[in-house]
Amino acid sequence: MPSINSLLKTNKVFAACKPENIATVYETEVSGAILMNGTLNYYLNNIQELKSCTKPLFIHTDLIKGLSNDKEAIHFIAKHLQPAGIVSTKSGMIRTAKSEGLLTIMRIFLIDTSSLKNSIKHIKDSKPDAIEIMPGIAPEIVKTLREHVEQPIILGGLIWNKEHIDDAFQAGADAVSLSKEQFWDLRY
Repeated sequence: MPSINSLLKTNKVFAACKPENIATVYETEVSGAILMNGTLNYYLNNIQELKSCTKPLFIHTDLIKGLSNDKEAIHFIAKHLQPAGIVSTKSGMIRTAKSEGLLTIMRIFLIDTSSLKNSIKHIKDSKPDAIEIMPGIAPEIVKTLREHVEQPIILGGLIWNKEHIDDAFQAGADAVSLSKEQFWDLRY
């Protein structure tokens, strides 16, 4: 399985999509896809399509309906869905996924200084492979985070145009995650 850093050498753009739009990802330049939403039933009924994806898939475990956020859910995902990794806001899910050999992206929402301090603590405790900062339109936070963490930083959320993407990389982000399909063919 490739590391996050090796994925980012391919391209610094991740698709953020619903599982039913995964076919679109195959034909784009993105380095991987973060699967958002969906139901456990959908994942199980489409398991072969997901496993045959040519791009590394990351399942956002917090957003799957029908699957609880606990260790057993991670064991199930690792055994049956076999993605490249997971995305979660929960430290326990990140630690369990790492123990299962999955790549991990910790999603954090920054709304104030307190959330920044708490997020840094959770990052240091759970040691994810990468961090996804929401909202992505606040790239100034990258410099501050770099003083405290060593993981690659992905900016995501509310990135609506190419200027937002360029701003993210100029601020030092390692990658962006985008739901806007028209940007999935950009190469950085």
